[in-house]
Amino acid sequence: MKLRFIMSLVTLSVLLGSSVQLIAAPSPPTLTHSISGFTVTASWTSVPGATEYKLSYAPIPYTGPESIASLNVGGVTSFTANLWEGAAFYIAVQAGDGNEFSEYSNIDNFSLASSSENLSGYWHITETFGPNNCAYPVGVQYDYYVTFTQSGNSITADRSSDLLSGNLVGNTATLTRSYEDNEGGEYYAEIDTMKLTILPDNSISGSYSVISGNKPGDYSGCSTNNSFIGTKTDSIPKDD
Repeated sequence: MKLRFIMSLVTLSVLLGSSVQLIAAPSPPTLTHSISGFTVTASWTSVPGATEYKLSYAPIPYTGPESIASLNVGGVTSFTANLWEGAAFYIAVQAGDGNEFSEYSNIDNFSLASSSENLSGYWHITETFGPNNCAYPVGVQYDYYVTFTQSGNSITADRSSDLLSGNLVGNTATLTRSYEDNEGGEYYAEIDTMKLTILPDNSISGSYSVISGNKPGDYSGCSTNNSFIGTKTDSIPKDD
């Protein structure tokens, strides 16, 4: 199906660009996308000389050239759409300079399927340190366990007695925890954010970030933004 969509775009490109041009067309952008719940953001690289971009899309499964639609999004380099459960599309983008459009970018695709997985249970998490200002070595990994409790779309995560909460939207969830302490006259505050995606094999991946500070409303202290992967397990091993 994807090959048929690509061939249709090539055919359209040849037909629409058959006239002789004295000025070279812009280079094609590079396209990526991200998903948060049922919200999809398509992003592409900025092309020198381009003043506008055209986003083309077609449903999956692909049914032919007549199913391809296009949207001129102006001079921006991203486009966000709120879609629906089960939405699935091929997407491509072109750069234009007011005279003509470039060849198509790479062909990307996405599918918004709601997960039937219930996260409740024990999860083994492997977290990798990302950029931080806490002197933690970037790239170093460590393991821990999280207990998820899910009721409908509501989720809580017990991470070594740190309790985060949030909601599942589609196959993604954002859970947060705020902590504030002024014991002994020493103020400390922290906000934890866990963003996860349920993968097709029912494992999870995402990011875990922490910001902290020593003054009310000031979170300029130690901050981290780590990535993680997780798999469900039958139990949490007891410490020796």
